[in-house]
Amino acid sequence: MLDDFREWLSDNLRYILLGLAILAVLLILFFGGRALYRVFSGGSDREKQHTEQEKNTSEDAEAEEEEAADTNALEKDAYPEVNALIESFYAAWGQKDADAMKELTDNFSSTDEAKVVNATYIESYSNIQVYTKKGLDENSYVVFTSYDLKFQGVDTPAPGLSELYVMKDSNGNWRIHNDESDQDVQECIEKTRQEEDVQELIAQEEERYDQAVESSEELKNYLAQLGEETNTALMADDGEMLTAAEDCNVRADANASSEILGRLQAGDQVKKLENAGDSWIKVEYNGQEAYVHGDLLQ
Repeated sequence: MLDDFREWLSDNLRYILLGLAILAVLLILFFGGRALYRVFSGGSDREKQHTEQEKNTSEDAEAEEEEAADTNALEKDAYPEVNALIESFYAAWGQKDADAMKELTDNFSSTDEAKVVNATYIESYSNIQVYTKKGLDENSYVVFTSYDLKFQGVDTPAPGLSELYVMKDSNGNWRIHNDESDQDVQECIEKTRQEEDVQELIAQEEERYDQAVESSEELKNYLAQLGEETNTALMADDGEMLTAAEDCNVRADANASSEILGRLQAGDQVKKLENAGDSWIKVEYNGQEAYVHGDLLQ
């Protein structure tokens, strides 16, 4: 019996080995295929997961930006103390009350004072509307103020819009921050100005202005004349170079009867030191302080 089995095994061994080899190949293909599927499907899942994470991150960022925009939306008449400050400021401007304006700001130069005192063409500001956005910190705001500006002798007021920055001082009082050299604040104002809701306000006020000018020939003519007559020398900042509009005397004091120190030819330039009152300007002339009437400079 055993001999018969050995003989059968000897005769069929090559078939048995072939069958085992085929079976081994099939097993390798089966399990290898499953492994490869897990690798590639796993990579695909990871790619999908990564894509989903990127999508979620982008959506979260957009949501944060929208939330930030919502939390700093333009607000109208939202803060009574800020409203009171702005209303007092424009009331003082209309009354040419430079002392009051000094109290309402943290910096009010002689040039600022001259701009107010010499703006005799301004009668009053009315219809004050105060719009705010958060500033650089919780104790400051960028303020956009719309108003109606009444000129002397003109019935139709001119709509306007100004930009101010208000903040609390060391005593906790709100003050207008009047310092154009503060770069951080200037950048904050400009950035805020570009925001969509502020641009809508600006467009609205520009349309209101255009309608007022078109509806009143008197206002249109007055604005054209005002642009030609405004004394730019008195409104120039201290330290700026001014040009003589015509030949003129340079005097030792701010009055027409004082000693003449020299004479400027039309086109000569002098450095402005400060406004000296009664439309006189203190200038630097040949290394010393001197005075020229503001109407003769530009």
